Amino acid sequence: MKTNLLLIITVIGLFNLGYAQEENELEDAPYDFLDLFDESRRDQETVMTNTKLYVGFGFNQALGDGNGIGDDYRFWGSGVFDVGLEFSTRLKKEDDFMRFNYGLTMRIQSLRINDDKVFSTFNNVTRLEDAGFDLDGSRFTQVSILAPVHLEFGRRDLKDYEDGIKRYGGTKPFVVGVGGYIGLVSTSSQEIKYEREGRDVTNTLTNDFEVNNFQYGLSVYAGWNDSQIFATYGLNDIFKDSPVQQQYVTLGVRFR
Repeated sequence: MKTNLLLIITVIGLFNLGYAQEENELEDAPYDFLDLFDESRRDQETVMTNTKLYVGFGFNQALGDGNGIGDDYRFWGSGVFDVGLEFSTRLKKEDDFMRFNYGLTMRIQSLRINDDKVFSTFNNVTRLEDAGFDLDGSRFTQVSILAPVHLEFGRRDLKDYEDGIKRYGGTKPFVVGVGGYIGLVSTSSQEIKYEREGRDVTNTLTNDFEVNNFQYGLSVYAGWNDSQIFATYGLNDIFKDSPVQQQYVTLGVRFR
C-alpha cells in the first residue's frame, strides 16, 4: 500500500513539474506587417513601431441645418464600416505612455433616407427632394479612403518572448486616442427600391452627385487596447454648393 501511494505521489509530482516547465516556456514573438520589409526586426529586443489590422462598425448620421438624429435619415439602418491598417510608434524609446498612431482605412458610410425622399442633382446642385411616389427603401452610400492620425495615451503591457525579445501589447491596458482624418471619396451611390405593376424594382445611381471628394474631420476613441468605442465628426459638407449643408457624424466600436 505504501509503495503504491509513493508511486502515485511520484507520478503526480513529475506531471506537475513537466506542466510547470511547459507553462514557463516562452512563445515566439508575434509577426508584424513591417517584418516583411525588414527581417532584422524579428531579432531586435524591442521595436519602436508595430502594426495592427482593425475593423470598426456603428451608426452613421448626417447632421446640420437644424437636422437632428433620425429626422432626415433613420438611425437604425444608417451605418458605418471601417477596415484598415494602423501603425503605432512610441514617442519615447523607454516609455510607452504616448504613441503616434496613423494608417489607411477604407470606410463605407450609408444613410437610410426617410419620407420617400431621394438626393437629386440638377445644374450641378444636389438637393434632398420628394421622389413623387412611394418608396420601399432609399439609401445613399459613400466609399472613402481615409488616413486617420491620432495621439494615443495609455501604457501597454511589455511581454517577454523567446530569445530575449520584448513587445508592447496585450488586451488589458486602457487607452485614449485623440486626432482626426483626411481622405478622398471613391464612389457615391444611391439605391431606391419600389414596386411597379406588381414587380419589385431597384434603381442604382453611381457618381451622379456633386459631392465634396475631399474629406476631413475629428476623431476620438477610448477603451481597452484591442477594443474601443469611437466617434468621428466630419468638418466638411457632404455635398458642395448645395442647400444640404450637413456633415457625417459616426459612433461605433472597433477591434484591432
